[in-house]
Amino acid sequence: MPKPTNWKKLLQKLSDGLLDEAQDEADFCLEQEVYERVIADHWLGRPGASEEALRAAEARLGLALPADYRAFLAASNGWYCCLMFPNGLASLLPVEEVQRSHASEANVDWVMQHHASELQGVDLGRETLLIGEGDGNEYIFLHPGKGPWGVCNWDHEIGITLFPSFEALMRSR
Repeated sequence: MPKPTNWKKLLQKLSDGLLDEAQDEADFCLEQEVYERVIADHWLGRPGASEEALRAAEARLGLALPADYRAFLAASNGWYCCLMFPNGLASLLPVEEVQRSHASEANVDWVMQHHASELQGVDLGRETLLIGEGDGNEYIFLHPGKGPWGVCNWDHEIGITLFPSFEALMRSR
């Protein structure tokens, strides 16, 4: 049986790497106060979500969140945007802001129509959650696959990048 992921350690390593590569404030899309805190703490994460907040989101969404994504949220309830992750400047939303894709401002139909071959049969309209976004130019969707939930990252310049799981997305750097 595989060893459970130490999310705090994984996220700190990711945060350290991204912040070490960042050149200046232009590599972030953050309010000044948040930017200063991120730099001072050397941490792109947020305080973890409570079990109560996770259960409330699952009730609101009408589904159980995948175990890896749920564990991430317990360690860091969202992730601030930094250039180069995953493709551009997208933030992972706090659990309170996660929503079904068809109820969001993400133009799921357009992405599905214009990137059908890249989606490899993934139906973004079926129980898909919007878990991250960046200025309307990048969206991160969590989608039910044939096995574990996968992640679809759409960037208007790069196109579609699929990950077999949320953890795979977070380890992609």
